Amino acid sequence: MKFHTSNYTVEIDLQSAKFGLHQNQIAVFEKRLDEIAIQDASFWDICSYRHGVLRYESETLMPVKTIKKKRKVLLVLGNPAILSVKNGMFFYSKSNGTRHGFWKKLAKAGLVKIVRKETRQAEAVVRRKMILEGAASDTNLIGLTTFYSFPTPGADNANHSGAAGVETLFEPFLKKMRQMESQRIVSYPFIDGSIVVFTQKSSLRHFYNITGIKPVYWPIRGRGSDGEVLGKLLTRASPVTWHKNRLLQ
Repeated sequence: MKFHTSNYTVEIDLQSAKFGLHQNQIAVFEKRLDEIAIQDASFWDICSYRHGVLRYESETLMPVKTIKKKRKVLLVLGNPAILSVKNGMFFYSKSNGTRHGFWKKLAKAGLVKIVRKETRQAEAVVRRKMILEGAASDTNLIGLTTFYSFPTPGADNANHSGAAGVETLFEPFLKKMRQMESQRIVSYPFIDGSIVVFTQKSSLRHFYNITGIKPVYWPIRGRGSDGEVLGKLLTRASPVTWHKNRLLQ
């Protein structure tokens, strides 16, 4: 596998006793993995499955250092798209290769600066560097991660796309997965002192029930998804003060 600065690897042994899966459940899981690969041929570039062990690449991107004068914002998306993970950057592009509107919304909220280059790859390199160095905004530090780490096809009409697709795939041990993902998120040092923003209500609810942290809700699509709305939400939100609790003990 090829790894990018913003990517990390997840390994899950489906035969582990902690998941309690039967062979027929594993067989269904394997079938669904093949269905995802049919939808997006790049899937096996960032994922492998051998002898009951699932290994896949995911993405999280946060500043390396904290700049005290800047407000910290951690944006938690539903789950990553295969295209974005493969290219090492959130919302790398739309499926047709054009620039994703997500970045324009974040710019309106004051979280990032507009980046325009000849190619999406060149833009991704610049954005990644700016976020890592805390230079994406003059007043804010932005971190990006996902609630579910498993990547799926980005097209809305694809089978097993989005967070709903992840929930279908991991349904036999979804409760365990949600606990694992929540623990990963609160383990990031960047969360302490950050305003945490979730883009999906269901993921927000699960995270709140598990951690006791209630994030801000901002949808990235539909009503209320404009960047100015996000900006106003941030002015009224309180940062998280995080200490070790039952999740990390």
